[in-house]
Amino acid sequence: MSGLLDFDDVVVTFAASAGMMSRLRGRTTSFNAVDHVSLSVARGEILGIVGESGSGKTTICKAALGLHSVAGGAVTLDGKPARLSDGTLQMVFQDPLSSLNPRQTIAEAIAIPLRLHGHAGRGNMAEAIDGLLKDVGLGAQFRNRFPHELSGGQLQRAAIARALATNPRVLFADEAVSKLDVSVRAQILNLLKRLRDSHDLTIVFVTHDLHVARFLCDRIAIMYFGKLLEFGPTRAVYADPKHPYTQELLGTLDHERKSVASTRDVFNPLTDDRRACRYLNRCPHAMAACAERHPDFRGTGPGHATACYLYEEAET
Repeated sequence: MSGLLDFDDVVVTFAASAGMMSRLRGRTTSFNAVDHVSLSVARGEILGIVGESGSGKTTICKAALGLHSVAGGAVTLDGKPARLSDGTLQMVFQDPLSSLNPRQTIAEAIAIPLRLHGHAGRGNMAEAIDGLLKDVGLGAQFRNRFPHELSGGQLQRAAIARALATNPRVLFADEAVSKLDVSVRAQILNLLKRLRDSHDLTIVFVTHDLHVARFLCDRIAIMYFGKLLEFGPTRAVYADPKHPYTQELLGTLDHERKSVASTRDVFNPLTDDRRACRYLNRCPHAMAACAERHPDFRGTGPGHATACYLYEEAET
């Protein structure tokens, strides 16, 4: 791997809840929320990590930030272990209201990382705050407002300004527009595109919405129950989705086959065979090999790869 940010065979393990354990009767009590995922993020790109709830897309980002322990593999930035403490990695969350201190003004929220990371002092703090507010499309009139006085879109802009205060190299955006109105959503997505260029950012954008990912992202990575199933250039994935799960998400999976698969249970990480393909139960193309071992990636086009036995002959 040779990207700016590399996930090398990353594993993140979670313990089952007490309620789940009581029903397992001695069976496994933990599962891999991220299961041996390798992915490289190039400098300056916007990578979309897409999947349903529970796919591991947020978990792998939090592992990069050190918010979840990595049980196996490594996350590196420029070949060195990624660290949250130096401010080079930052995250913007789904709900900006809950991520901002309700007792602090917007200026106070932005001032803290500026001061802690030495990017502004008493003499130039006001100027630095106003500059960041301007960068995200907010005027200086917002500096003394409290979070409850801002709209959803304004709150997300303020949260982005605070994240930019540490001068990060990589910005993780976790469902950052999912709670916004459609018109405001487009504004924030366009803002992220502009900031990518103006602040020399690399962005990892987590979403369940493939339409949003299509608008924003250069490449897309599809996750399902901790496994990476497909990745490639956004146009290629949309024009010719390879994995049946990607086809399901995009609505291109054969309807007759999909109706049969939809009657089956989804993968259960605590009881199902972890060696098997995660999508086995729902896949209308399932074959014997899928139950024996989760497939490795097969090249299916320039920069496009899929973990599926359907494409074994197309391996490049």
